[in-house]
Amino acid sequence: MKNFLTIILLATILFASCSKDAEPGAIHETDGRAKLTFDAVVGTSDFALDQDFTIGSKTWNFTQLRYWVSNVVLIKASGDEYAVPNSYYLIEENKAAETNSAYIYPANKRESVELAGIPAGDYKSIRFSVGVPEKYNNNLSLQAGELSQLNGMTNVSWMWATSYIFSSLKGKVTAAGATKTIAVETGLNANFKTVTLNLPSALHIGSAKSTAILLNADVTKITDGVDLMTTPSVGASQATLMAAVAANYSGKVFSVKSAQ
Repeated sequence: MKNFLTIILLATILFASCSKDAEPGAIHETDGRAKLTFDAVVGTSDFALDQDFTIGSKTWNFTQLRYWVSNVVLIKASGDEYAVPNSYYLIEENKAAETNSAYIYPANKRESVELAGIPAGDYKSIRFSVGVPEKYNNNLSLQAGELSQLNGMTNVSWMWATSYIFSSLKGKVTAAGATKTIAVETGLNANFKTVTLNLPSALHIGSAKSTAILLNADVTKITDGVDLMTTPSVGASQATLMAAVAANYSGKVFSVKSAQ
């Protein structure tokens, strides 16, 4: 009799547990997704090619904006981190361009990437780098994510072997009646920079809802502190200015507009 009562009790507990799990509306979250957008702006205006923007005493007109985003990491409120695998993305707004081969890279506008497989939880910040990590920058035969030599973002003049161009901004700047054609590029391992941004509040990511993180990328901040009227072209031969531009990417260009 005692054994029979024990069996009945265990069956009752099991049934109650199963019933609880099957309650209507109960949610069991799995990995989530997030749309990450790098919205290019010129001050308070939306970025566009072949359009005049007047900021202070300068008028800008852009023909290209391109930069590599690498190693995206989402950081939980608990401090745990999720590193997005193979996260190498080319963010760009450009016209058709020649490459280092006969291939012509098509005109493209790309501001958003989709991040998947994100463990469910509350996230407080995001970290990413601008440029290509040394492992891949030193050996273009290695492929990961979107890294490729077919996009015109490599250069043979910076090293004894080809390496990636980390960022490229081209166009014209007019000031005091003078106009300069600009080409501002970064590259070289020393200029691989990391950006960490705190979200406005904890962002819950999981399978229960769609999630989006919207960043502003202020193009005028890329050349902050650089006199483009004196040095309109910035590359490896202007190492100090290139380092200044790379530092701007890490500390001034990006900000969080929203996370929801």
